[in-house]
Amino acid sequence: MSNELDKRRDTVLQSMMDVECLPAMPDLDLAMNNATKIPLANLSALGVAFQPLTTAIQTAVTGGGGSGLYYVNTKGMQMFSTSEGFIGSLKTASGTVGGGQARMTALACDPTMLFMAAALMNIEKKLDAIQETQEEILEFLEEKERAVLQGNLNVLGDVMSNFKYNWNNDTYKTNKHILVQQIKKEAEASIILYRDQIAKKLKKRFLIHSDQEVKGTLKKLQAQFKDYQLALYLYSYSTFLEVMLLGNFSEGYLDSVEQRISEYSFQYRSLYTECYSLMEDYSKSSIQSGMLSGLAVASKFMGETIAKVPVISKSQLDENLIEAGGRLGRHGEKRATVALEGLAQTRMNVTLPFVKNIRAINDLYNKPAAYLFDRDNVYVQQIAG
Repeated sequence: MSNELDKRRDTVLQSMMDVECLPAMPDLDLAMNNATKIPLANLSALGVAFQPLTTAIQTAVTGGGGSGLYYVNTKGMQMFSTSEGFIGSLKTASGTVGGGQARMTALACDPTMLFMAAALMNIEKKLDAIQETQEEILEFLEEKERAVLQGNLNVLGDVMSNFKYNWNNDTYKTNKHILVQQIKKEAEASIILYRDQIAKKLKKRFLIHSDQEVKGTLKKLQAQFKDYQLALYLYSYSTFLEVMLLGNFSEGYLDSVEQRISEYSFQYRSLYTECYSLMEDYSKSSIQSGMLSGLAVASKFMGETIAKVPVISKSQLDENLIEAGGRLGRHGEKRATVALEGLAQTRMNVTLPFVKNIRAINDLYNKPAAYLFDRDNVYVQQIAG
């Protein structure tokens, strides 16, 4: 399996080496609306490992003819070699001197480095969304639970922050993969546990229930859905990091990973929708809600009846009763909405930032892309296949 992945990776990287370097054309109008722009300054911020990439691009743009990466066109002939490597002189068909000189064009980048830079920059753009989601989830956890789970989140956050400095460090990736894999395993077990607990609670139906019973049930469900949501978040986060640490970017594997996260997310949303609908019905059918509804109907009926009596209809009594009936009805609906607000806070799709990152990596690695550059930026644009 490892040999197959290595061959696949080598094939992709070899195809990426076939780079054509065009001369600078400042007036060229390219359709760059859908391109991902990576400032060279941001590439340097990714760490020392990416500095050669920045230097290579700047050398290719500004020229200089010094040391660097070059695409070598031998015109179908072979170059002479010395103990230090190949030289630019070409052999004739008979293997003698006189074949001319190889043509060298500065290559803008090392393909492996360029792919990883584009992937990491795409991840960096989504870090704010990931952090915001994380803070919203932790806000509703008990202090004891938060301390335990914060430890796992800190591990994942550390890997996310420092991967860009260690993407080519096998020892680092192996050690961190063990930690990430353990968090993923625990999170997946928690997903199954919380889903079963909530599903069992939904099976208990009550014909007669008070507002207090509804509120108590909603409070418990909100806590369980928050736990469920955090488990789903940890699973998605650790699964994404596992992809990066393993370095397995084959299309089949990435599709499988995305599908599994999406399936868990769909199960969460389906259970949430079922739960919300049931609790909405419970809230509207509680004893207190029933009394309010009955009063609203009675008040409106009395107002309409009085309005039909000529002597009394000139009074404001009929209009006041009808209006009061409407207000009572609206108040009943508002009570149900307020009661469900806590549960509604758990509807957020916490897997989306990680699914988007996996899709972006899949596109960058497995689909044709154009890499363009100028003095300040690298542009990555997907090519429709």
